[in-house]
Amino acid sequence: MRTRPRPLLVALLVPLLGALASGGYLALRGHRIGQGLLHPPHVPVQRPAAQEELAGLEDVSFSSADGLTLKGWYVPSRNRAAVVLVHGFADNRSQLLFEARSLARAGYGVLLFDLRGHGESGGDLVTWGDRERRDVTAALDFVSRRQDVDAARLGLFGFSMGGTTSLLVAEKDPRVKAVAAAGAYPALEADIYSGYGRWGALSAAPVLWTLRGAGVDVDAVRPIDGMCQLQGRPLLLVNGDVDPDAPAKLQASLFRAACEPKALWVVEGAGHGEYARVSPDEYARRLREHFDRALLGSG
Repeated sequence: MRTRPRPLLVALLVPLLGALASGGYLALRGHRIGQGLLHPPHVPVQRPAAQEELAGLEDVSFSSADGLTLKGWYVPSRNRAAVVLVHGFADNRSQLLFEARSLARAGYGVLLFDLRGHGESGGDLVTWGDRERRDVTAALDFVSRRQDVDAARLGLFGFSMGGTTSLLVAEKDPRVKAVAAAGAYPALEADIYSGYGRWGALSAAPVLWTLRGAGVDVDAVRPIDGMCQLQGRPLLLVNGDVDPDAPAKLQASLFRAACEPKALWVVEGAGHGEYARVSPDEYARRLREHFDRALLGSG
């Protein structure tokens, strides 16, 4: 004779089983998201359509401190100053052709390169600013050795993940005399919660566990903690006011944490990386003037 489940026991078991199932689903979902963040698909590098737009463009390569070969393009300097450009997640150097053209036309040497795990560079693991710091440092090493460049006139620009990485490097490397970051995030953990924390720790924690399990030092990717370490070197932050990937409140926290001299430009109507589309002339002007003041003593 079968015993029927007691109503009270059923009432307790059903929500418990449901919670366990939901937790398992969120854990699996977060792990898959984390794997996608570590191993994004490769986007083909698109060479500039017209070589005249970046006159003298050279194919270059150099190595990171941990032995990865990094590929890029370099445009020689005509004013003895140079700016390293650092692209965002799941893209490559060709993402920043607008910024490169704007600065090259003003006489700057410009280095665009692919971060590890992106474009034509080596590596198959993206660490969201942790090990990418080595790539940016290697790029600065490359530019500082160029005969056309005064090593005391180096600038750094980064977008999104590249912006966060650029801030981390600039805080520690005094060779960077001016830095600009667009769509950057103040801390990797905060960015994960912003993007994937719909259910709080239940949905964000599995993503973070996956990153940490792959060796990413999540706690080291916190440029907000060292913004005043720029110690008088000019900072420009750029953000769109309708950016879902780098919300204005996150960018504003970076700005508040920084010391002078600093500037924040919020581009009305721009999403993530849409500054050149929404306001191309002003965007180009602001970049040029920012680096002119710091690297050329003008503007």
